[in-house]
Amino acid sequence: MPKQAEAAWDYPLYDAIMGRRSRRFGLGMEMASGPFQHKSDKQPVGLNDLETAMLVAAATATTGPILAETEFPGGMVKTIGKPYPSAMGSHRARLFFTNDTGVYVVNGDQAKMTKMREYEDKSDREKILGFYETYVQKINDGRMDLPPAEPGVWPHNQWVTNMPGTTMFMPVIDVTKDMIKLILNLCDSKAGRYAKATGGYYIVDDRNGMRPCGNGKWVENGFLNKKKVMTLSRLEKLLSDGMLAEGAFMSQLIALALQATGIGGWVYGGFSSTVVLGGTPACRGLGFRFIQSRTDPFPIPVGRDGVFEAFCPPYYPSMREAVDAAIAGATMTMDQWEAKGMVKPHTAPNAEFDAATVQASPEGVECVKDICSYIHETFGKFPGTVDPIQLTLFAQAHHLDLDFYDKHMKPGAYSETHKNHFRDWYGNKMPQERD
Repeated sequence: MPKQAEAAWDYPLYDAIMGRRSRRFGLGMEMASGPFQHKSDKQPVGLNDLETAMLVAAATATTGPILAETEFPGGMVKTIGKPYPSAMGSHRARLFFTNDTGVYVVNGDQAKMTKMREYEDKSDREKILGFYETYVQKINDGRMDLPPAEPGVWPHNQWVTNMPGTTMFMPVIDVTKDMIKLILNLCDSKAGRYAKATGGYYIVDDRNGMRPCGNGKWVENGFLNKKKVMTLSRLEKLLSDGMLAEGAFMSQLIALALQATGIGGWVYGGFSSTVVLGGTPACRGLGFRFIQSRTDPFPIPVGRDGVFEAFCPPYYPSMREAVDAAIAGATMTMDQWEAKGMVKPHTAPNAEFDAATVQASPEGVECVKDICSYIHETFGKFPGTVDPIQLTLFAQAHHLDLDFYDKHMKPGAYSETHKNHFRDWYGNKMPQERD
């Protein structure tokens, strides 16, 4: 591992936390108005592969098996640990990024763990380079098509967004898989993790007169408890908000890594996700597929074909097949999990663990299929009241133009790692002057 990367790895955690700042002004940029008017006299310098690999690893590296030390571990233990926490261990946040050379996606969900603590000592640190080379996939040549203008980028961010030399990270969230799994856990009164013996939750459509969400017969036969009412819009908002937090976790981890490496950047919103994902004629964006719902005037993002697809039509013939796909693998035995080359975190014998693992009941799966089918048929999309694919934050990284901060800010606006970045990472090869 190069010494500059080792130094970043050893950077004190609390120094990174307390030193984190939004540092927007990079090499080659211009702020044309306001009290801090400035035009960089340096050429932009994009991040190299090592710098990018450090940031990618901070957000997405495989860190070992999750512990899942719960009373009802279920299938959650059969997932892979990441630097950020994920509801039910699904990790359906996918990191996309763009720079001067292309548009990329990090397929970190494909990376296996090899031991309990994947990064146990200094000899393990080289793994982040292999992770980057193996699981970062280029999906387009050239910088992402996103002009710094409306309707894609709001005016206050246009001067800085997606400029030459920047690397823009985009944590894209799929809420469909976790929505299916959450409904199963809430409604399966025979095996659900949350339903318990009092019966499953009765989900009702508050957008359509509080009518049953395709689950009327399951209330009548006692599988669901009519007194345990959950409205559809509230359920979907709770799940969506929790899933979006995963993108925020990833962005914050990148921000802390920026501090440790001496790279500038910031985490921000102020853009139209519909435009960024590619749902308008304004630009290609990330090239996602969109559908039109009869209940929503705006196009609905459902995935990027062959790259990151939601568990809903058009990627499945119906929601019944989507449910089967979303819960596939949950019934895998620990012997089967280990046969895939995975590591189990506990000392319990496999047969004993499998015997204590709560599995979805056939009735529970059918109930969930009825509910999910109702949602899709009623709203023309799944979920019904939120988008299946969501993006709310950018984490942009760029090399700072220290002249700007020296001119306009008091001492302390940047750290020693920023001050010495080109000395440490580029062997004193300083940014070139503009022509």
